[in-house]
Amino acid sequence: MPANAKVNKPSQLQIWLRAVRAPSLISTLIPVLLGGGLALIDRGFEGWTFLAIIIAVMLVQAGSNLFNDYFDYHKGADDESSLAAPNPLRQGWLTASRVYLGGWICYIAAAIVGGYIISVGDWLVLVFGVIGLLLGYLYTGTRYALAYHGLGELTVFIVMGPLIVLGTYYAMVKILYGHVILNAIPFGLLSAAVLHAKNLRDLRHDHAIGKRTLATFLGERKSKWELYVLLALSYAVMVVIWLLGYTPLSSLLVLITLPLAWKTVQLVAKTDDPVELNLGLGLSMLLQLLFGILNVFGIFLYYFLQI
Repeated sequence: MPANAKVNKPSQLQIWLRAVRAPSLISTLIPVLLGGGLALIDRGFEGWTFLAIIIAVMLVQAGSNLFNDYFDYHKGADDESSLAAPNPLRQGWLTASRVYLGGWICYIAAAIVGGYIISVGDWLVLVFGVIGLLLGYLYTGTRYALAYHGLGELTVFIVMGPLIVLGTYYAMVKILYGHVILNAIPFGLLSAAVLHAKNLRDLRHDHAIGKRTLATFLGERKSKWELYVLLALSYAVMVVIWLLGYTPLSSLLVLITLPLAWKTVQLVAKTDDPVELNLGLGLSMLLQLLFGILNVFGIFLYYFLQI
């Protein structure tokens, strides 16, 4: 335990908010809001169901964050050499057993809330929920952890894109539509880009500890190009689905963030230093947040103003 751990130790509430990475829960809300906005347009929005989905998804994400810290800690991926922000487990403010238990408490609470969602929906809602819980746990859990076998980006794309957006929409409208999946793709791609920016930053560290991410498979140069492609596709898909008539013109408000995307590309392109690449990760996270907010705003703007 660090020497100043007790002196500067925050309150229990602050510790647990850090442990569940409270700020990251905001980005998890974006696909829920997107699915809700699409349900509103299609006249299938249900307020109580929507609120329950928000609570359930945030609980699953909080639990997954706790499991992620627990398994990374035990697998040596979250040590003092990591550039990731110190979490309460690494700082000695929480024991590993408490973090693990906290993850299960969040999952059980999410399952209870999910029971209500299923009761007003049908069995397919259960499928969405089970897939979300499994992917959240298996992301870093067990010896076959997805994030340790080059499947992190794909997992994040599925969860933050089609799974949450379509699951939210279906729980209220109770019909599966292709246009919902298409609208989920851009934010899913951008979320995958954020994770890839993190893995690019951690490439040397992950390679040293034997963590196999997509970045360690590809190497620095190809990993950078993958990041550029993911960012470009996020915008390209949005424009294409608008041209095809599957999303409103107001969704193209996301194009306002193009300069930030270009700045991210420029920063990443000019350096191989993990510390500077950490700034690129920060920019990509800001980009994800602004892109998502504008996307959701565009959907709701269409509903109220039909533009």
